[in-house]
Amino acid sequence: MDAVIVAARDAQVAVGEIVQSGADEARIAALRTALQRAFGATLPDDYAALLRRSDGVDFDGLVLYGSWQSEATPGPGGFWQGLVAANKLWREGPAHDAYLVLGETDIDLFTVDLDGSNPVLRDKVSSDVNETFPSVGAAIQRLLATRG
Repeated sequence: MDAVIVAARDAQVAVGEIVQSGADEARIAALRTALQRAFGATLPDDYAALLRRSDGVDFDGLVLYGSWQSEATPGPGGFWQGLVAANKLWREGPAHDAYLVLGETDIDLFTVDLDGSNPVLRDKVSSDVNETFPSVGAAIQRLLATRG
């Protein structure tokens, strides 16, 4: 998974986009606690691995949420889509409280069950499952590899 994350970051830099630095262990631990408190959700280990390399991604129609960002406290380049902030917004819609949203594309939500399992892409409007993955890492690899 590291190679595809590095390639996506390199592609972003090549087109002049701002990339997010990686999250440290303290930030990831704080996120794990915040997700459990706010949503009863578990951060998947594969997603934590992504955050260590890039604390959020916004590239070519794909947004993978970061560990701490919000509209009130954005990261570099105005990146505001932190996991807690974005999930609070998604929960304003119907039936979005049964899973954790890790990111989004132009048409899909990248979600896992609250226990961190069952990674899927769901239609943003209907919530129908459009694609399933064997692991969060496999989903991240596929999503990043199709960008740039």
